[in-house]
Amino acid sequence: MQIELEWLKEYVEFSFSPAEADRFLTLGGFEVEAFERVELPNGETAEVMELNVTPNRGYGLSYLGVARELSALADLPFRAPSVMEELEKTWNGPAVEGKIQVENKEPGLCSRYSAMVIENVTVKESPKWLADRLISIGLRPINNIVDITNYVLMEYGQPLHAFDGDLLTGSKIVIRRAESKEPFTALDGTELKLEEDALVIADAEKPSALAGIMGGSVSQVTEKTKNIVLESACFHPPAVRKASKKYGLRSDSSIRFEREVDIEGVIQAQARAALMIRELAGGTICKGRIDIYPESRQVSNIELRVERVKRILGSYVEPGEIQKYLQKLGFKVNELKANETFNVEVPSFRPIIRREIDLIEEIARLRGYQQIGSESPRGAVNSVSRTNRQTAIETMRSSLCHSGYSEAVNYSFISEKNAELFLNAVAPSGSTCIALSNPLSEEMGIMRTSLLPGLLQNARLNISRGQKPVKLFETGTVFYRDSSGKRVERTCLSALACGLYENDVWKQQGESYDFYDIKGALESVLERLAPGCELRPPQEGVCWSSAKSAECVRDGKIIGHVGELKQEWAARAEINGPVYLFEMDFGDLASNPKQRSSFQAIPKFPETYRDISLLVNQAVKSRDLIEQIRSVSGPLLNRVELYDHFEGKKIEKGKKSLTFSLAFQSSEKTLSDEDVNPLFEKIVENLSQKFDAGLRE
Repeated sequence: MQIELEWLKEYVEFSFSPAEADRFLTLGGFEVEAFERVELPNGETAEVMELNVTPNRGYGLSYLGVARELSALADLPFRAPSVMEELEKTWNGPAVEGKIQVENKEPGLCSRYSAMVIENVTVKESPKWLADRLISIGLRPINNIVDITNYVLMEYGQPLHAFDGDLLTGSKIVIRRAESKEPFTALDGTELKLEEDALVIADAEKPSALAGIMGGSVSQVTEKTKNIVLESACFHPPAVRKASKKYGLRSDSSIRFEREVDIEGVIQAQARAALMIRELAGGTICKGRIDIYPESRQVSNIELRVERVKRILGSYVEPGEIQKYLQKLGFKVNELKANETFNVEVPSFRPIIRREIDLIEEIARLRGYQQIGSESPRGAVNSVSRTNRQTAIETMRSSLCHSGYSEAVNYSFISEKNAELFLNAVAPSGSTCIALSNPLSEEMGIMRTSLLPGLLQNARLNISRGQKPVKLFETGTVFYRDSSGKRVERTCLSALACGLYENDVWKQQGESYDFYDIKGALESVLERLAPGCELRPPQEGVCWSSAKSAECVRDGKIIGHVGELKQEWAARAEINGPVYLFEMDFGDLASNPKQRSSFQAIPKFPETYRDISLLVNQAVKSRDLIEQIRSVSGPLLNRVELYDHFEGKKIEKGKKSLTFSLAFQSSEKTLSDEDVNPLFEKIVENLSQKFDAGLRE
């Protein structure tokens, strides 16, 4: 917005320098971007400042709006033109109703429309003072009628348009939507094909203006014009914005309508223009105006709390000071209630003000932002509590990642073939799949019933790209319908290991992962989350090899399976060689986590070690031997671990060798051979009787 300083002084008289005006306006929220001295045609100059007006301050796109702000900020008197009474004394022509008819078919898009008729005008060049003022702010003088509408537009911020009344077919104005592909030629020569979303000002036959944006060439004012129809209106801001963008027309009018104009100022700006036309172009103003105003503006009242002002601004502001600031800006402030609350009436030229905080911002602007005290930020570190589920997920990820597994994340949609194959890997028998109504593709048409298909596909892709060892895990939700048709969602944990061992000094080169690798990974998770779980031979397995598989049981309930994938299933997944997997109901583990361990002091006395190598039948389980050793040893046995399993030619057929490491420890003393040997002999004797176990020589 360009402001010529001498023009501005007509509404607020100030004697300070342009730099001081810059300071006042900038501190009040109107940034002055530049000052320049504009050369006028007669060799004179004019001082002009350019304001950056933010979208929430549309009233600042007018001289009266800027003058009101400057008067409030600099504490100077403000004066606005008084036109309404003068107009009523001046109009003495025939009644306007006999000269023009107006019909508003779109009251939702045009909330107010006013039309006046001025007859027998003389269209000519504008006087020098008017032309100079328009030139100083970058507008080109055209003729006295058009220049007056532009002058009042800048003065009031209210767009106006003058039609040649004799070119309006049927002496009628209709506010309506355009017809599809309706032709329209704008004043700047742009030819358009309008659509039904455009609002037009039309006569009885054709559009004469694109509402709120630009007039049309068919009814423009020329030197031949004698009778004019002066339009002033209020259009819906979003409608003007959309039409302006769509049809590529940007004008001073559209900029102001987009920011919402003063609906009560519609007739005041019109009156100002009519009086100027009579003064500069002669003619007779027809008596009255056609003012279509279906729904009068509701007065907006806001409750403003003194205590709220203090809380927001950080310091106490006297009620009298609050009242003074708001009244300077044109707000009507009613008497303070109970020394606590003002009732503030918002003027029509500030339609954006709707809340208490908006009023507080106005007070802060006038009082000065420098008056708001500074305070260093304060913060506090609050303790963060984790849910059982979050703790379980973090523990599981830590355990598997430390075991060399990488986490995979797959889509929740799989093919119908895979969904059916792996349906009962987690879901009970009698369950069915859940199909998508609008799948992305045939390969993603079913909600996944297991995490295993995704991991198998990941493994195939990794192997095909030269990755020989593949160790992956994933946690996610599986979906199915139970036997009653109810939709079920379960959180599962799955892992996969296949391929050759990584290069490791502890493992024989060229060996592949086996059942005990995937079993060990599962046990490391269970040990930290649910140590009471038991692995036992499976009663049934959907995709697991019966020879190398187990089911995980917790409190008598099967919560998962671990083992080797059947060879035909691995071949179907296009993976050569054995594949080992497990899939667990992770929701069960997360909802009933392992109790936190209680603190125990570091033992003061060292451990005493014994190794025991046993020859037992191949059917004997190491777990049973460990449990028997613990039951016999009593409190002195601290740890028992299996560290060697051997079967071969040097071992009797049907037998196997198991070697256990036993660690004994006392909290009262260092154990001697006299303390440990009797206990060790008791263990050997008990295992011999219970499992027919003998010591391996």
